[in-house]
This record gives sequence, structure tokens and C-alpha cells, in this order.
Amino acid sequence: MRFGAGVLVPVVALVALLASACSSSGDGGSGGGNTSAASSPAGTSGKTTPSTATSTSTAPAKPAKKVHVSGYPDGSTVGVGMPIIATFDRKITSGVEFAKNTTVTVNGHPVNGGWYFEYSAKSSGHRMEAHFRMKQYWPAHAHVHVAFKLKGVSAGPGFVFDGKLSSLDFFTGARNVALVNDSTHHIIVTSDGVQKYDFPVSLGATATPTARGTKVIMEKGVSICMHGPGYDECGIKYTQRLTYGGEYLHAAPWNTSNINRGVDSSNGCTNLHPNDAKTLYDFLRIGDVVQYPNANGPAMTMGAGYGDWNVPWIQWRTGGAVPVA
Repeated sequence: MRFGAGVLVPVVALVALLASACSSSGDGGSGGGNTSAASSPAGTSGKTTPSTATSTSTAPAKPAKKVHVSGYPDGSTVGVGMPIIATFDRKITSGVEFAKNTTVTVNGHPVNGGWYFEYSAKSSGHRMEAHFRMKQYWPAHAHVHVAFKLKGVSAGPGFVFDGKLSSLDFFTGARNVALVNDSTHHIIVTSDGVQKYDFPVSLGATATPTARGTKVIMEKGVSICMHGPGYDECGIKYTQRLTYGGEYLHAAPWNTSNINRGVDSSNGCTNLHPNDAKTLYDFLRIGDVVQYPNANGPAMTMGAGYGDWNVPWIQWRTGGAVPVA
């Protein structure tokens, strides 16, 4: 992802299509009228009069497949850029009823936001996911509550939600936004609108550029190895993941000279002096926003991480991979 940054075809409920006599049944049934002859009771003439009775058999509709939903984050404090992420163990075909039967509130008030669906990588352990965000970042220092009323709700023809997930609650911290300027080779961090830090950086070299756009911190502290021209380092400190593909904020003691000279020479990551990397590691949290308006790489995409803020709002409202209205 991809716990990164605009979300609509009618829902078809699963029904058994019962046809009239002598017609084929729906939902893949093999029905069709079966006709049999039966003898009527003897008449006064002492003769029997043949007659026919028609019966219709219809194959029973297959039971709907249940879809389990998991949600994140829950119970934690995150940055204002963190999307709500719902994951599905099956590929659903409609998000209309899902969107209708989920409610998101901030400090008890409904918000204007939307769900955006995408198919997940096989390695993720789930088949599909939906992200929820507002047009802008979450308010800072807020309580977000998500109510899911999904038991038996349609996920498209042949699918219903199992309804086991009922709610999520999380909190937002300060409005922390980091701006990484590839022209000045500096990262500037503001918190609730006040500048806190300004540190030199080295971004991706020409052959291994840094993605351009808005990213969100996905995880922190994972031990990783870094390989590139002139270095082969493991146990990298103060790592903060920004993409599934391996972009991080991290300490790069081997790259001190290029950081000081403002030379882009990393393998796509944002290299920092160790003390600066530790400062940002201690200060920033999962869900905080890191913007790269002029990095030298390709545009950040939704599936490259928590790339939600790179999707225009008008596109977000269409729902992505499945319709939501």
C-alpha cells in the first residue's frame, strides 16, 4: 500500500428467478417444464379420458457467498492523512450497499467523504480493499468513529457481508505535514501550522528516482537493508515507510557528504543525517503526510502505498474498481 494523495451503478440483490410453467429457471438453473400423463377417473361411459398435468421444477438458488470485512486503524492515534482501510476476503462486485450502510463521524458529526475500491495484491492476504477519506485531511486532535451495519447486506450478485465487523474508533494527532523540496534538498516539517524542523536531505539518483506526489507514513522501525552505488547496508535506523516498493525516511550515515552538498544519490529513499532521522522518527507518526511536489521520479499512485491523496476528488467519488452509487 496499502495502509496512499477523487468514490458510483445500482446494486443487484441476489434473488431466485422463479419462472412460470414451461419456462426455464433463472440463476443458472436447469429447469424447464416436465410434462406427465395421468388417467382421469372412469366416466359414465365406462371409458377413461386421457388428460395431462403440468409441473414445473426449478433448481434452488445457490446460497450467497459471505464476505468478511476487516478494518484499520482501530484504537490508535494516527496522522491526519491516514485513510480508513476496509479489506475484503473476496472480490465484491458492488460497493453501493456497503457505502450506504457505513457511517463515519468526526467528534460525533457525520462527514462528507467517500469509499474508493481497489483490487489487492495476492501477497496482501486479502482480495480487495476500500479506503475512506474526506476531500481534505482529517481534522487534528479528533475522534473518528466508523459504524458498519453490514450483516446480510449485498456485496453484489451472489455475495453478502457477514456483518462481523461492527465499528472502528481511532484518533488523530497534530496536523503534521512534511514537505520535501527537491530543489532546495530540504525537508520542512510543520505541526498544526507551525514550522518545527528543517533538515537537509538526499533523494533518489537519476537511475533510482523518488516518486513525486503525496505520501503517508505507513509503518515505522522495520529493520531493512539498503543497497546502491558504493554502499551495502543492513540494520538501517529510524525507518519510516512511505511506499510498498521501499521508499523510506531513514538515517544514511554513509551518505553524509551528498546530504550536505544537496546531491540526490539515494536508491529512491529520503536520506537524512542520523540525528535528524531520529528527531523525525520520534516526532512523526503513522498517518502523517509527507509531500514531494517536485521529486524527480514518476507520480505517486494509489496502489504504491497510502497514495489516496493523489487521486482527484472527482475521480475518488466514482468509487474506483466497483460502483458506489
